[in-house]
Amino acid sequence: MEKVVVTGGLGFIGFHLVERLLAEGIQVVIIDQISDEKREEQEEKWLRIGRNDLVTLIDENLERVNFSKVLKGVDVVYHLAASTSNDSKWKKLQKVIENNVEITKKIVESIPPKAKLIYSSTVEVYGERPGTITERTPSNPTTPYGITKLASERLIQQDCVKRNIVYNIVRLPTVYGPWQRSDMTYQQILTNEPNPGKDRSTIDVMYVEDCVEAFYLVATKNIANEIFHLATGEELSWFKGLDLLECSELVPKSPIKSFLSPDKTRNILGFVPQVSLEKGLAKQREHVKQWQQQRSL
Repeated sequence: MEKVVVTGGLGFIGFHLVERLLAEGIQVVIIDQISDEKREEQEEKWLRIGRNDLVTLIDENLERVNFSKVLKGVDVVYHLAASTSNDSKWKKLQKVIENNVEITKKIVESIPPKAKLIYSSTVEVYGERPGTITERTPSNPTTPYGITKLASERLIQQDCVKRNIVYNIVRLPTVYGPWQRSDMTYQQILTNEPNPGKDRSTIDVMYVEDCVEAFYLVATKNIANEIFHLATGEELSWFKGLDLLECSELVPKSPIKSFLSPDKTRNILGFVPQVSLEKGLAKQREHVKQWQQQRSL
């Protein structure tokens, strides 16, 4: 793996992934538009990595990117970018699906024959269900975001097979850590936002660097056309995070007890999360403190 494209590379998970790839000496092309809404944060991220000769930023809306040109000579495409703010509104769902799926389709059609596509999906495709969940559990998304992701999954599975393109789909639980989005529960608590909301998925929670390690393994292992979900192997871990943040009042009296099986990622990828909730939340807390101090200067 010598050259990689990361869509959404200045986002929460994307930024950490880019940092990891650069540390491995891999050439990275980021496709991510710097927006007015997130400009301060995105420019800070670019400041931290932009001096590296191995990284290039294409500051452009994905809908206007010439993927046939950008993807020439790449080994891996990490497709992380997707709508996340407007998708919470059902009346906009059809448009969001069209946009996300159309962009995914353009990427699939433009990938070089020997490159690999790694798609960032979500455990929300399973819906809310009790008991043990494996990658074979039938999908039944109940959130707009889960529906949009499942639509792209289906497109990838069909079109990549037609074009003989290697793909792997990674379904993510809630991810936390430094640079977590401001609309997510842990970040809202740590920044003292009043009335913090509930994350879309509370099935499981994973530290961002562990998530990135799984993405790296999926790219470097000789694995094709698989679906993996990332799991800690612990029950109710998202709610345990609330206890550690001293916000146990947000825990419902009888939360749905769902368990994401970690067996497939352990057996095939050799992936085992390394960062405990205690350590991960401490790192996120310290980052929030440092970023607030920096912004106040």
